[in-house]
Amino acid sequence: MSDEQTFDQTDPLIGLLVDERYRVVRRLARGGMATVYIAQDERLDRPVALKVMHPHLADSQDFVARFRREARAAARIVHPGVVSVFDQGVVTGQGFLVMELIDGTNLRQLLRAQGAFTIPQALRYASDTLEALRAAHRMGVIHRDIKPENILVPTDGSAKVTDFGLARAASEVSMSSTGNMLGTVAYIAPEIATTARADARSDIYSVGIMLYEMLTGTVPWAGESPLQIASHHVADDVPSPSASQPWIPREIDDLVAALTAREPASRPADASEAIDLVARTAAAIPAELASRRADVSPGERNDGTRTSALNTEVLSAQFTRPLPPSVPTNAATVHTSAPNLSVAAAPPSRAPRRVVLWATLVALLLVAAGVGGSWWWTEYGPGSYLTMPHTTGRPLADVQAELQQLGLPSVVDEEFSDDTPAGSVTRSDPEDGASVHKRAEVQLYVSKGVDMRTVPSVVSLPRDEAEAALSEVGLQVGAISDAYSEDIPAGHVLSQGTPAGSAVRHDSSVDLVLSKGREPRSVPRLAAMSAEAAKNAVEALGLAANVAEAYSDTVPEGQVISQQTAEGSTLYRGDQVAYTVSKGPEKVAVPDVVGRQRDEARAALEGAGFTVQEESILGGFFGTVRATDPAGGTMLKKGSVVTITVV
Repeated sequence: MSDEQTFDQTDPLIGLLVDERYRVVRRLARGGMATVYIAQDERLDRPVALKVMHPHLADSQDFVARFRREARAAARIVHPGVVSVFDQGVVTGQGFLVMELIDGTNLRQLLRAQGAFTIPQALRYASDTLEALRAAHRMGVIHRDIKPENILVPTDGSAKVTDFGLARAASEVSMSSTGNMLGTVAYIAPEIATTARADARSDIYSVGIMLYEMLTGTVPWAGESPLQIASHHVADDVPSPSASQPWIPREIDDLVAALTAREPASRPADASEAIDLVARTAAAIPAELASRRADVSPGERNDGTRTSALNTEVLSAQFTRPLPPSVPTNAATVHTSAPNLSVAAAPPSRAPRRVVLWATLVALLLVAAGVGGSWWWTEYGPGSYLTMPHTTGRPLADVQAELQQLGLPSVVDEEFSDDTPAGSVTRSDPEDGASVHKRAEVQLYVSKGVDMRTVPSVVSLPRDEAEAALSEVGLQVGAISDAYSEDIPAGHVLSQGTPAGSAVRHDSSVDLVLSKGREPRSVPRLAAMSAEAAKNAVEALGLAANVAEAYSDTVPEGQVISQQTAEGSTLYRGDQVAYTVSKGPEKVAVPDVVGRQRDEARAALEGAGFTVQEESILGGFFGTVRATDPAGGTMLKKGSVVTITVV
C-alpha cells in the first residue's frame, strides 16, 4: 500500500462534503501551513484545489477574521499569472480556500529535475512572477512568501503565483503566538527579518533571490540555521551569480544586485520598474549564452526549502489525475460551522447496548443542558455577537476606545480620503451596524487626509512624455495652449500652469503651454529708405541688418539702392536681411597735368572721365598747361568739367 493511499485512508476529510458543495477526493500535499486536497465542486461540476489551514493557526482567536480578510483580498486579484481564489470558509475550526487547480508542476520541482535554468528561462520565470506581483500590488496585496514552491508552471502558458495573502494571515498568528516569522528564510527580505514589515519591494527582493537560484542552482546562503541565514540577508549583500558561475555576464550580476539591494529604497520602486529592468537585461544578453546553464546536477542542489523555519507547501497540480469513483452516499457532510468531524460509522452492536448508551447520553445532556446551553449561547450562539458601532468619520481614538469597551480588538491601516479628515475612520470591516463576534478582530481604516501629489517638472519635454510624467504621479493634463518660442522646439512644453514641486490634490490637473517653435518674421520693403530707417525696420523685427554699399548716379547717398533678401521672405529672429545702400555717384581724382603739353593733358583728363575746357594765355603759343581748375588731385564726379590754362 502506498503512502498516499495510507494518508487517504487515515485522513478524516477524505470523502466529506465541505460547505455542502466541495467533495474531498484525495490529499495532494502537506506543508507547514496547510494541507492541499483535490476536491470536486459538485455545484459547478469541476475539480478544484482545497487548501485547509493547519489547526495550530487557529489557536489565535482572531486568525479566522484575518484569514477571511486576506482571502477576500486575494480573490480580488484577477490576472492570468495569479492562481484564482474561488471561495473561502471554515471547516472544523480550520480556515480553507478553494482555488484553481493547475495542470502542471512548480519551479521547485523543475529546478530539482534540471539543476539550473538557462538565462532566458530564468528571466522569463522572473518576469512572469513580477507581472503577477504587479497586479497584486496594485490591489494592495503583498505576497510575503515568494519562492519556487509558490510559482506554478502549467503544462501550457506562463507561470502562475499562488498563496497570496496566506503568509500575512499566518505570520500575524505565528508572531503573536510563537514569536516565529512565517516564510522560507532563504528568500526573506531583510526588512521582514528585522521589522516583520513588508511592501512591494520585499516581494521584489524574493524574486531576486529566486533568480539567483534559478541561474546558479543554489540559494546564496544555505545549509545553516534559519537564524544564521536571516542574519546574512540583513548584514550581507547577495553574492554575484558570476562568483558561483563565472560565465554568467555582468548584466545578470547587475540585475540580481538591483533586485536584492539590502535597502528597500535601492531596489526598483515597484514591479513595473523591475519588469522593465528584466526586459532590458534580457535584450543585452549575448546570443552565445542563451542555451548555457550552470553545470549543476540535480543531486548537487541545495534547495532553499531546507533552510525554512516554517516552510509552506505548494499547491501543485502535477498531481492532477482522474477522479476516483464517487464517494458512498452515506459519507458525512461537513458544514463550515461544524465544530467536529465524524466520518466513521458506528460499529455494529447489540440493541440492548445501544439502549443503555442512548439513555446515558440523554441523562448527560439533561444534566449539562443548563450550563452548556448558557455557555453555547454566549460563546457561539446569538449571544456571542455584538453590533458594530458607528465608526465612519469619527476620530480614531474615539472609535478604538469604544471598541475596547466592547472587548473588540482592532487593527489599523491607513488610506487617503478626499472626504474624511486625517485621523478619522474612513470605513471598517465589519461595516457599521454589522453583526460581529465578540472575539473577532475589527479592521479599521484611518484617513491620511487628501492624497497630495508633487507636480513634476515637464518643461521642455515632448507633449506625450509630459502627459506620461503627470499620469505617473496620478495627475491629469488640464488646458493646453501654445505660443512661439525661440528656445523650445515645436510640440514641447514651453511652460506649465502649476510650478514643479508644488503639492496638489491627486485629482488636480496641470495646464500646459506648448511651443509652436520659432516665430516667423516677414521681411519688409526697404527700397528708397534711408540707411538708418532701413536698419531700424530690420532690427525691430529681431532680424540682423547685413548692409553693403555701392556707388549710384541715380540714388542719393545714404538711401537703399536694392535689397538682396526679398521683400516678404520668411525669416526667424536673428536671421540676416541683406540690402545695399548708395554711396552716391562715384568720384575720381583730377589728374595732375600741369607742365604737360596741351594734347597730352587733354588726353589724360578725358581718359579719367572729365570734360576738358581750355583757356589760353598769349594765344597758347607754347601749348604748355600752366594750371587746372580744379587743381590736380581734386575728387570730382566723372563727367565734371576741368578747365586747363595753356600758355
